[in-house]
Amino acid sequence: MAKQAVQLTKKKRTKYRYQKLKMCKKCNRYSVLKDQNCSKCGSAYVGIERLVKTIFKNRLLTEAMWILMIVSIGIVAAPTVQTLYYSLIAGLIFCISYVILTFVFMKSEFFTQLKRLLRADFKRIQSGIQFDSELAKADVKEERLAPAYEKLREIGDFIYSDQVKIRRVMVLNEIILRSDMELELEPLIPSTYDKDFVHYALEVLRINRTLITKKCIAYFIHYRDAIVIDFGMDSLMTVAGTSLRMKLYIVEFSEFIEEFLEYFPKERVLRLCNILYSNPEVDWGGLLEKTKHLVAMKYNYDPDFKRFVS
Repeated sequence: MAKQAVQLTKKKRTKYRYQKLKMCKKCNRYSVLKDQNCSKCGSAYVGIERLVKTIFKNRLLTEAMWILMIVSIGIVAAPTVQTLYYSLIAGLIFCISYVILTFVFMKSEFFTQLKRLLRADFKRIQSGIQFDSELAKADVKEERLAPAYEKLREIGDFIYSDQVKIRRVMVLNEIILRSDMELELEPLIPSTYDKDFVHYALEVLRINRTLITKKCIAYFIHYRDAIVIDFGMDSLMTVAGTSLRMKLYIVEFSEFIEEFLEYFPKERVLRLCNILYSNPEVDWGGLLEKTKHLVAMKYNYDPDFKRFVS
């Protein structure tokens, strides 16, 4: 299948993972997709927060009715006028205290109710996300890669499993990637070696080097033997060159950079020299001496390296 040129919509962002959850009240099915209506029955979804707030309000209403009932019984059953007043005052104080305490602890009560709901509906949530995954699979089979990836992206923000990560990567590898896309890399790093992920990471590196983070470089170093077999030594060289982007990475991966130093193009070596000589207090290990030797041997007469030649 030839790679597709697609337009991806912006990712739905939430402060908490649970905020992606929503439920169809007609068929009681949960979903984490961006769709506003249930794909089964067409009914509008209700967000998990709105659902919890409704349950919370109903509970408060029930409790308030019980309080009023008890106060009313106390007033009706009062044997004297004085006792009636005492019952009324006590009831008012109790009601006011209940309202104040409810408002004070409303946030914690909301999260308590949320936890109860998530525990009670855990299996239904699993079933709903599984159904979302089946929808994504169907899109892939029909070669609707953009909607398939967008579904998997929403699922992946809720479930951090290797299976979901690799499925996302496999779809991305069938798409023509562009610099204007909202691409991700670190959230897709699997816990074991995966050829599809490395292929995707190298493509991302070509498009947007800023997405190559410390965790991604560490992944390439950890699985370097398998990567060399599948993608050749040039892939590691490229990642090593990208490590020069930040001082922190150079310190962290100095031995890795040192290994490929002589293969770097001139502009990379020049950048490395600028960073090394601008931070004389840092212990660069053997990288500093090897860089000095390389400059002396290869760039001794280059005016750009004049201030680095002793």
